[in-house]
Amino acid sequence: MRDNRIKIAIVIILSIALIAVLLFLLRGCRQEKMVAGGDITSATSITDLKTPLAVAVDADGKIYVSNTGARKVSVYDSNGDPLYDIDSGQDDQGEPYQYYSPYGLAIDNQNNKLYIADYMLRVVDKEGNFLYNIVPPPEAITVDESQSAIRPNQVALNAERVYVTSRDGIYIFDAASGQYIEHWGTRGPAVGQYDFPNGIAIDKDTGNIFVVDVNNWRVVSLTEDGRVRWTIGGEGNGEAKSPFRLPRSVAVGPDGLVYITDAPDRIVVLDQDGNLVGIIGERGTEQTQINFPEGIFITDDNRLLFADRENNRVQVWQLTDDLSEPGIAEVQKFADATKHYWFKTSTD
Repeated sequence: MRDNRIKIAIVIILSIALIAVLLFLLRGCRQEKMVAGGDITSATSITDLKTPLAVAVDADGKIYVSNTGARKVSVYDSNGDPLYDIDSGQDDQGEPYQYYSPYGLAIDNQNNKLYIADYMLRVVDKEGNFLYNIVPPPEAITVDESQSAIRPNQVALNAERVYVTSRDGIYIFDAASGQYIEHWGTRGPAVGQYDFPNGIAIDKDTGNIFVVDVNNWRVVSLTEDGRVRWTIGGEGNGEAKSPFRLPRSVAVGPDGLVYITDAPDRIVVLDQDGNLVGIIGERGTEQTQINFPEGIFITDDNRLLFADRENNRVQVWQLTDDLSEPGIAEVQKFADATKHYWFKTSTD
């Protein structure tokens, strides 16, 4: 009788332990789904793409995707159903052209303009009809190469200016005319220099600019006039490395949070001052799993869209509005995940 009681007690203890382990694992799985800005309440995908690299959404909810491997921009309605492709055009001289490797996208809703970064920056209307090209003058090029045009990466806009990342910094043009204004940076690792900057985004409320400096493994925040506010990662002062794995692109949400795609499998979220807010990431092919994220866009109603490159799709997540604050453990986890230190330089 006593032996039976002991056996029953052991079974109960083991059952409780098993339940505790399962609850812990389920809690861990839920944390994988947590995003700064709230939970993912729904997730869908635009599929049948070929190496997508960027995504943008216009005021009507239409989704524009740089379907780069297919050499075109593919346009979808707000539900992700296909509408039309932009793959060729005719310039102001009547010469036909085709897109070679479309990358960065930006939309000027007020003036019905779509900016497409290809081997040059083309400006078309949202149906793809040619308006003009944007090219800096030869004397503006700071790299030692015998060519008169930059290869644009990504594009960001405000009411007055167009900001274009290229291999040696940021080129700035007048938004109305497309005329060249100035260039920020030279090529190199020091603060204020860039080495193939890629993603760029502007916070419409503060005017702060955020740049992903890819080959320096860092994110840089600038003021409207180009002064460095802070940098995170990279060589910095030569005493630290980057907590990023391979940062690719950036977007600013309606709450001012800064979302950075960090290949191969996560999105890192910072506040305006560069403090870590949250991380989401799990590598795989299932919905909400990631395999080399590229361009990212966040709508005013908190929809997060990003080009999931190696999965050949654009993921669309609806986020809730509640904000979860990280603690020291989360910051340390971010640093430990890359085997480097969390490093921030402020020039304020």
